[in-house]
Amino acid sequence: MKHQSSKPRIGVMAGEFREDRIPPFGETRFYESLCAAGHSCGAEVYVFSPLDADEAGMTVTGYGWSPGGGWKKRSYPLPDLIYDRAFFSSKEAYQAHRQALRRLGSLKQAPYLGFGLKSKWEMLHFLRRDPALRPYLPQTAKVAAPEDAARWLSREQRIFLKPASGSQGKGTVMAEQAEEGGCWRVRARDSANQPIALEFRREAEFVQWLGGFMGRRAYLMQPYLELAAPSGEAWDIRALVQKNGRGLWELTGMGARVGASGSITSNLHGGGSAVEVDEWLERQFGAARSAEILRTLRMLAKRIPAALEACNGRMAELGLDLGVDREGRVWIIEANTKPGRSIFRKLGQEKLLLQAERNPIAYACYILTRTSLRPDGRQARAKPLICLP
Repeated sequence: MKHQSSKPRIGVMAGEFREDRIPPFGETRFYESLCAAGHSCGAEVYVFSPLDADEAGMTVTGYGWSPGGGWKKRSYPLPDLIYDRAFFSSKEAYQAHRQALRRLGSLKQAPYLGFGLKSKWEMLHFLRRDPALRPYLPQTAKVAAPEDAARWLSREQRIFLKPASGSQGKGTVMAEQAEEGGCWRVRARDSANQPIALEFRREAEFVQWLGGFMGRRAYLMQPYLELAAPSGEAWDIRALVQKNGRGLWELTGMGARVGASGSITSNLHGGGSAVEVDEWLERQFGAARSAEILRTLRMLAKRIPAALEACNGRMAELGLDLGVDREGRVWIIEANTKPGRSIFRKLGQEKLLLQAERNPIAYACYILTRTSLRPDGRQARAKPLICLP
């Protein structure tokens, strides 16, 4: 049955649907909050996959949620705006999604809430254009071949390699060469986020293993930053910055992520834990130094979105991974355009979690009710403002 509504329609685009569960996607708590936020601002929000578009009927099968009715599968008119939350477990699933998305775009060119970054390399390239951000960016190079990493190791002693496109710490490698030479040690996380620890007696063995581990994926390498507590746990800061219902960037919140014992990453998906950022910084650096570090973190949380948006086009939210080394120097690690929100749940910050979940729809309502957008995201004309209360 086709669902008719005169409300502006926001389509939350999910990745792979699993027909063996109802609803057939994850992040259900998050998506429920998005639908509820839509009710509050007079918009209709539904979750969909472009694979379920009906070209003849100009509709798409999606799932809407309401407090009294739960999740309902319906046929919806094509969205007026797309909020991209699609993740994929395989290259084949991604390619099928992209083909379906091109077909959907031929039916209706709905603008995106925000544009994603193509890779970590592109992100670093954009940030380096801002002279004020350059001191916070670690030296980074592309890995053309595993021999490049061996050459860097002879100079740096410790290096860190990560996929140019990836998340959750999967596929990362920390490699080091013993000072006396003749020994190459590796700590890594595989595609299932499981830890690996290896040791090689010859450089050729290390190069061969690294080539197999990397496969055909593009990799970046950096000098290994000492982002570890005195007790040895890797840690970093996750800052979530989002556009609000007035179209303005704001820092939603921050938290420290502390890695599991022996892990090279601090990702919560890899077994890490969450700690209040003020408490953690003061424990590591004392009150005065931690206050300075917090000021730097807040400055970066304000400046990074502006720098990326100036080069990349409109963005809606960013998860910023920021590191602090043992001397208290702050480093920009990554910026993620499809950020998670689990750190607020792990910290018990339910108010911040709700705000983090509602902000994308608040911004979407701002766009749809205050401006008329072309598919490229540029503003055409103003409309009356309606946003979340």
